[in-house]
Amino acid sequence: MLAENPLRRIEGPDPPNPYPPARVRLWLLAAWAGHTDADAQAGPKPGDVRVQRWPEMYVADWRMKAQLKAWLNAQVGREPSFRQACVINGWNRDSATRGVDMAVELISIGLNSIK
Repeated sequence: MLAENPLRRIEGPDPPNPYPPARVRLWLLAAWAGHTDADAQAGPKPGDVRVQRWPEMYVADWRMKAQLKAWLNAQVGREPSFRQACVINGWNRDSATRGVDMAVELISIGLNSIK
């Protein structure tokens, strides 16, 4: 039976990631805004790590880290809009948006690798 399809996995599919990027994005936004009820929407956070430290811990590229922080600050109203932050910093807005998405993905990958 195994000879029929050698690529078929005996143990079954991988379980879903407990910390998908959508939840990571919600936790980051809630932490930046200072909300404490984010766990009700996104579920409990992994470990006791402060959410504000996640960009420092999991994103090595300084530009992606800066783009993520600029996006978060714009979302919570601390700084000008993300479009203006891109103009001020000389970033292409589409590239900066991809940088934000990649930074959130990196944080998700880092959290999912914690056992």
